[in-house]
Amino acid sequence: MKFLKQLWDFIGSMRFAVSMLTVVAIASAIGTLLKQNEPYINYTNQFGDFWAKIFVRIGLDDVYNQSWFLGLLVFLLLSTSICLIRNTPKMLREMRSFKQHNRTRSLLHLPEHAQWHSNVDGEVLTAQCAQTFEQLGYQIRAAQETIDGRTHIYFSAKRGRFNRLGYILTHLAIIVICLGGLMDSELSIRAQVWFFGKQPLALPALQVPESATLKPDTLSYRGNISIPEGQTVDYVALYTDANHVLVQNLPFDITLNRFIVDYYSTGMPKRFASEVTVTDKDNGKQFQQTIEVNHPLRYKGVAVYQSSFGDGGSKFKLAIHPLRDANLPVLRKDASMLDDQTLTIDNEPYQIEWRDFKPINVEDMREDHKQDNGFADALNPKGARKDFQNIGAMLNFVLRDSKGGATEYRNYMSPIMINGAAFFVSMQRNDLQNNFTNWHIPADADASINDYMRIQTGIHDEAIVLQALNRLANARPLKSNERADYIKNASAIMQLFREGGLTAISDKLGELPEIEQERMWQSVTGLIHTMTSHILDLQREQAQLAPRVDNEQTQRFIDDSINGYTQGIQYPAPFYLELERFIEIKSSELQVTRSPGQWWVYLGSLMLVLGTLAMAFIRERRVWLHITPDTTGNTLTLAMSSTRRTYDYRAHWHTLQARLQAVTSENP
Repeated sequence: MKFLKQLWDFIGSMRFAVSMLTVVAIASAIGTLLKQNEPYINYTNQFGDFWAKIFVRIGLDDVYNQSWFLGLLVFLLLSTSICLIRNTPKMLREMRSFKQHNRTRSLLHLPEHAQWHSNVDGEVLTAQCAQTFEQLGYQIRAAQETIDGRTHIYFSAKRGRFNRLGYILTHLAIIVICLGGLMDSELSIRAQVWFFGKQPLALPALQVPESATLKPDTLSYRGNISIPEGQTVDYVALYTDANHVLVQNLPFDITLNRFIVDYYSTGMPKRFASEVTVTDKDNGKQFQQTIEVNHPLRYKGVAVYQSSFGDGGSKFKLAIHPLRDANLPVLRKDASMLDDQTLTIDNEPYQIEWRDFKPINVEDMREDHKQDNGFADALNPKGARKDFQNIGAMLNFVLRDSKGGATEYRNYMSPIMINGAAFFVSMQRNDLQNNFTNWHIPADADASINDYMRIQTGIHDEAIVLQALNRLANARPLKSNERADYIKNASAIMQLFREGGLTAISDKLGELPEIEQERMWQSVTGLIHTMTSHILDLQREQAQLAPRVDNEQTQRFIDDSINGYTQGIQYPAPFYLELERFIEIKSSELQVTRSPGQWWVYLGSLMLVLGTLAMAFIRERRVWLHITPDTTGNTLTLAMSSTRRTYDYRAHWHTLQARLQAVTSENP
């Protein structure tokens, strides 16, 4: 029993309560400043791998649901409750009590005291003093005592008794806030796992057993749901860790009828909202509501907030162009953002993992603002004037080969103007830490990729190259013994170009004397230009297309194609994925919460404010006045005390003293 009493006294002590409150405040500050429940990679990028591991290990990525934090709340709740239970009765008694000082001499030992003589009659004097106390807001109690046949009057007055309520309210506020925090924590979910046989489901899973399903009456939870347009969701996934989940059933169904998004001229979302239909599972009642930022849906104790938006399974028509083998046909595939794609190119399997699809991409297209990829970040603040343009749809995916190697791609559907010419842009990188490398593919006169792909495959088609070489030789006045050598040399040049592009040509010419390099460069690049034109013409003839118009634009297209082919030598994939058409399906990202404790926290916060104001602005003051009769009249002894002897307190003392001396002076 002695140990329990000591433990009770220790937990209820002010030192322990202040210590708990300090630690909880520090932990709450960390949880406020440090973004919670972010992916591990975000903490790594911001703080480095060393500190990220420490943060995750001690739970700073999810402070408010950590066992140690909930334990702190419990101890703070116990300590404050014990303090309140122990001190509240005493404070309430003190609020009602009037402390009497029956010995006049004891008043003279108080710091604020005064004594003077009055000739006013005792009954009149008593009435005037009582009236003065009431005018100054005091509650009074009067007692009298007869000593040696003379009546002694003892006044006990006080004001600011509700100052004690400030202490009670602040302690009670901490209790209420702690209760609210515990109610909104994951304790209700953990209790179902610990005591009611619920078991988190390991991912991935095809079926959800009853043991992994929580009923709608779970006290509190918080999770995110993604609803594609036209689909219905009646549950939210609660992740216990990265690989395990509990399924929380909702008391209603949510159907996303339509997702609305408006954009600024910069391409940033201006407004996004979800038009939903809610169906009550109990009575079938239906109603419609628009959910948007700061305008959540609230129904049956559940709040649904608009969090973000994404792709809900957009449909694609893809053209897959082979880049290395002229014998492979162009493949056309249907795809969806929700389903990864498996391809087999030249007996080599590839896996396409869809990451993102953006139908609108607004970039700053100023000539002085373009970067290596032909456009810049639309949010770059440099420059007084921006030229924002929508450059069309972008498809983001990861391509994995049979060995597990992965490369990320961003392919743009529409051509982009770069230095006065139109190019299709494909960006690629093999590591998240690396910048994207860009491949510029020139667009033809029809704003398509087709003519370039005819050149690309034609360069790898030996029959087409041979026909082009014959046309090249026929266009020159060559003798019979010169023709074979010319074709042989031109074929060697094209072979070198096919394997390494202009880079290989430049390296080969670098072996020649410097005086001959410029002349040979002009000659060789001219031959490649002419051969590329013949290859394109032959390819178009085989496709039964009309001949090209020979003009400056056509000649530039050939030059851009030669440069594009050189860039494409380093392209990681053996094929180019072209987005031909798409049907966009949006998805709304909603945050679903049930937090009954928030109202307790609001109530506790209000109580904390009121209690603090009561302690700061309500001052308890006690006053004693003794009227002692003597041979010539009455002697008045006045004294006052307070827990805080502030400047206002001293000013009030002088005012009180002056008022009482004025009303007790002899009438003129």
